[in-house]
Amino acid sequence: MHAATLVFLSVLSTAFGFQVTRPSLSQGWTNNGPQTVAWDRVATDASNFSIVLTNLDRSVLSTDIVLADFVDATSASSISVSQPSSGWPTTGGSYRVNLVKSKNEQTTIYAQSTEFNITAGAATESAKSTSATSSSAGTASRSQSTATGSSTDSADGSASTDSSMSSPLTTGNSASGNFALSAGVVTAAVAMIGSVLL
Repeated sequence: MHAATLVFLSVLSTAFGFQVTRPSLSQGWTNNGPQTVAWDRVATDASNFSIVLTNLDRSVLSTDIVLADFVDATSASSISVSQPSSGWPTTGGSYRVNLVKSKNEQTTIYAQSTEFNITAGAATESAKSTSATSSSAGTASRSQSTATGSSTDSADGSASTDSSMSSPLTTGNSASGNFALSAGVVTAAVAMIGSVLL
């Protein structure tokens, strides 16, 4: 069955002339954002086709995905296909792109790409890096906040202790001064009374 399929594809390739130039083994896709499909054609080729992503390993891709329908093959030689609503399939190899007659006639294959790989995109790696950086920054911020709080508490405690220790000293000095003043007044009064009596 597999050999018959390959022969069928070979006959179609010869009859229609379409060739998928991208993706390829050297120019694969990533699992992030739009991806490019490019092709070559001759004047006798069909004027439109649909693009289907497939993989012979059904444990990797259980069903084929229609990426674009009714693509105008005459106005350009490449197209950017959007990420499927369910996202790109898992990263790995053995993926192929088929140019088929329509999404409802996928058994009529005009051309098939070579096997290519889907790898992790730059944005995916950047998101992981950003997440790790944010986590580190949050930890550092919490540590700094804790250290600042401890320093403030210590400073406040020292100030409170100094104030409580100095208050009794100030009160004692004031009392001694008042006592000395009162004694001086009494002494002066006694001296005046003594001079009057004399």
